[in-house]
Parts: sequence; structure tokens; C-alpha cells
Amino acid sequence: MLTDSELQGLARTVADLPPDQERAVANAVADIRAERARLEEERLGDLRSMSDLQVAVLMDVQNLRREAALTLLREAGFVRGAALERAYREGYERGAFDAHTGTGPRPALPDEDDPDYVAARGYDLADLVKGS
Repeated sequence: MLTDSELQGLARTVADLPPDQERAVANAVADIRAERARLEEERLGDLRSMSDLQVAVLMDVQNLRREAALTLLREAGFVRGAALERAYREGYERGAFDAHTGTGPRPALPDEDDPDYVAARGYDLADLVKGS
């Protein structure tokens, strides 16, 4: 990390560059940021392709602190409670939308506390949790 005076010196250096070199610096910074973003996407893709057991072993091997372990779990795609229910509701609504033939008005979806919806959600979510 640069100190304030080092940062000011770097800014002066960049500001004093001829326009073509200033553009070259800006392009180099953009390329570095793009490469970092690509590597982060690759890391997340690799992490999300792991099984639950592989992620748990990775956490153990890295001996992560609690906050870092929770971050790793979120990045790996682990979901609980509200996030899983929200995903289920979105899938349920999308399924109803896709099943609609397009003739006439689309039927209203049951409320989240509708007994039939609650019963189906509990059954489906239980299966989803067992499968992960």
C-alpha cells in the first residue's frame, strides 16, 4: 500500500507523461484489471464446480478463519433458508410462466402462505437440501 506522499508522487509522474504514454499507462491498468477480473471469474467457476465435500476439505486445508470460511462457502454457492426459498419461489414463478400457453390471462400464482404452495415448497425444498 502506498503512503499519501508516494501516491501523490505517482500521480505527478502520470500527470507529467506525454499523452501517448499516459494512454499507454491507462491501457496497461485496464488490461491488468481485466486480467484480475478474468482470474477471479475462473476461481469462482472452479470453486462452484467442486462438490460440497471438496469445498469442506479446501476449507480445512486452508485453515480459514470464520469470516473467510463463510465467504468461501458463499462463493462456492452454498445457500440456506431465505436464499433457497427465494430461489425456489423464482423457479416456481418461472415454471408457471413457461407453462402458460399464452391464450387468455395467465392464472394468478398462489400466495407464499397458500397451503398448497407451502406443502409443495416444503417437499421440494427438503429434496433439494438432501441432494446437495
